[in-house]
Amino acid sequence: MYRSVRCYIIHCRECQRGKSVPKKPPGLLIPIPPASVPFQRVGIDLLGRFPRSTKGNKWIIVCTDYLSRFTVTKALPTAEAEEVAKFITEEIVLKHGAPRTILTDRGKVFESKLVTELGQLCSSKHRKMTGYYPQTNGLT
Repeated sequence: MYRSVRCYIIHCRECQRGKSVPKKPPGLLIPIPPASVPFQRVGIDLLGRFPRSTKGNKWIIVCTDYLSRFTVTKALPTAEAEEVAKFITEEIVLKHGAPRTILTDRGKVFESKLVTELGQLCSSKHRKMTGYYPQTNGLT
């Protein structure tokens, strides 16, 4: 009897039209806490693929400090993990110190083993933002 009732309901057009669509309850939004010292929390993002420049660069990497809003940018020839790790090491860690928290999107470059290990060596916590929602890392 259960099967016959279920089969009837599945094939009944009026039953299907009147059925409510299950909705997932909205998740809790957690604001990013403010930083207390410069370069404690930074956001990093890649921009591009731009037309090749005279120096052969197609990408721009941007790093923004969440306290002072100081921004460091650099043009890159490729968007590979080696280039990103080199930028983080030379332009951020060696000049301003290792950040406690690095905020990025879930791009392939930032998920790579090299960038993850660099963050572990610097004792930096890597927070990955929601994909296709740029407002989360909007400061960068």
